[in-house]
Amino acid sequence: MPEPLLAPSFVPLVVAFAECFTTPSFETFQHLMAGWVLCLGRHTVTGVLRAAGAVGPRYKHHSCFHRFFNVAAWCMEEVSLNLVKLVLQLVPEHEPIMVAVDDTLGHHTGKHIRAASMHRDELLSTRAKVVFHWGHVWVVLAIIVHVPLCQKHFALPVFWRLYRSQKLCKKENRVFLKKTEMTAQMIRRLGAALPERTIIVLADSAYANASVIKMLPANVHFIGRSRMDAALYAPSPRNRTGRPRIKGARLPSPAARARSSKGWRKLRVSIYGRPATVEIKAFDALWYIVGGGRLFRFVIIRGWPGHDDDDVLFTTDLALTPQTIIETYCLRWKIEVTFEDAKGKLGFEDPQNRTNAAVERTAPMALCIYSLTVIWFATVGHRTPGARVASYPWYTKTVPTFSDMLAALRREAWRQRLLDPAHPNRRIQKSVVPLLDAAAAGG
Repeated sequence: MPEPLLAPSFVPLVVAFAECFTTPSFETFQHLMAGWVLCLGRHTVTGVLRAAGAVGPRYKHHSCFHRFFNVAAWCMEEVSLNLVKLVLQLVPEHEPIMVAVDDTLGHHTGKHIRAASMHRDELLSTRAKVVFHWGHVWVVLAIIVHVPLCQKHFALPVFWRLYRSQKLCKKENRVFLKKTEMTAQMIRRLGAALPERTIIVLADSAYANASVIKMLPANVHFIGRSRMDAALYAPSPRNRTGRPRIKGARLPSPAARARSSKGWRKLRVSIYGRPATVEIKAFDALWYIVGGGRLFRFVIIRGWPGHDDDDVLFTTDLALTPQTIIETYCLRWKIEVTFEDAKGKLGFEDPQNRTNAAVERTAPMALCIYSLTVIWFATVGHRTPGARVASYPWYTKTVPTFSDMLAALRREAWRQRLLDPAHPNRRIQKSVVPLLDAAAAGG
C-alpha cells in the first residue's frame, strides 16, 4: 500500500503510536491520520479516505477503514497514555501539570446513531429556557500547555469518555456512570501514570463534588468553583475528651461572608489574559459534604469582569495564594476553545457511527489530531516553510492560532509531496489528483 500523505516532520508523532496497533492496523491508522488533517469537508470515514487519497486498487478496501474503528484489536486507553507522553514535551519538569476537565455535546441527527440520546445543551440553555439536543456527550480531560511563540495556552485533550444517559444504560443493560465518576476515573489514571509529577485539576462547579474530590490521588490537587451557599465548618477541635468530632463549629457560608463589608481587599490579577482589579476575601474551612475532613482554601471574588454577582473559588492546595488560585482557574477556559476548534475545524461532530466501538473510537480522533497538531507546531512545525500567520487587508494577526497551525501542517504535507525534489517516492511526487479531488469536493 502506498505511503500516507503525512508531512515528514509529522511522521515521528504518528510513529509514537505504533506500539498501540498491529502492523496492518498501524498502516490504516497512518492513512486515517493523514486524511483527518487534510480533510476540508465532513470528517466521516469515507470523507477522510478521500482526503487521504487512500481510494483505489492500490489501497485497502474501504471496509477495512470502517473495521479499524468497529472491530480492530486496539485500546484507546493505550493511545491516550502515549499521547500524554507527547504532550509532556511541552510541560517543563519542574512545573505542575495543569489539567482542565469539562464535557461537551456533539450534535447529531438520525435516530440510528449509536449511544445518542437527548442532552441538555449548556451553550444554548439559560436560566429561563433549557434547550435539549440529540447527540453524544463527551467528558474530556486536557493538559494545558503554554506555547511561547503563540503567547498563549492551549488545552490538549489526552483522555475522554462517552457519557451515556441513565435511561440509555438501563436499556442497554450497562452500569450507569455519572460524568463526575468518569472524571474521577480519568484523574486517577493520569495520576497513576505520572506518580512523580504534581497535577492540578481545573473544573467548574459541576465537577466540584465528593465524587471527584474524595477520589483525588495524593499527587493531585483541585481548583474549582464552589457554591455561595456552601455549608462550611471549622476543623475538628483537638485535645478534647470523649469521641473525637469529625468537624468543628458551623461557619458562615461564602454568601454570608460576602454580605459583610469587612475583610475585603483589592487584588490586581490577570483574568483570561487581561489585567483586572477585583476585591477578595480568603479563608480556610471544611466543606464537609464535598471533602470530608480535608481543609480547603476559599477565595470570594467581587468585581470579576463579566460577572454581575460575587463568585467563590476553592482549592485543595493550601499553599496557593489567592492571586495564583484566580489566575490558574482562568486557564480552564482553554478547554472551551479546544472544543470549538475540534468541532469547527476537525469535524468532531461529523462521524455517523452505528456500533458502540465505532462511536467511542471515531470522534476522539479529532481530539487526538488537535493535540498532535499543536505539539507538532510548537516543536518543529513553526520552522517549516508552510508556517505563516494568515494576513489579509481586512484582517491581521500577530500570533498564530490553531487555524494557522492546521494550515501549516496541511501545506507541509502537500509541499513535501509535490514540490520537494528529494521526495523518496518519485512515482507519486507529481500526483496532484488527491489535492484536486479535495479542492473540488471540499473534503
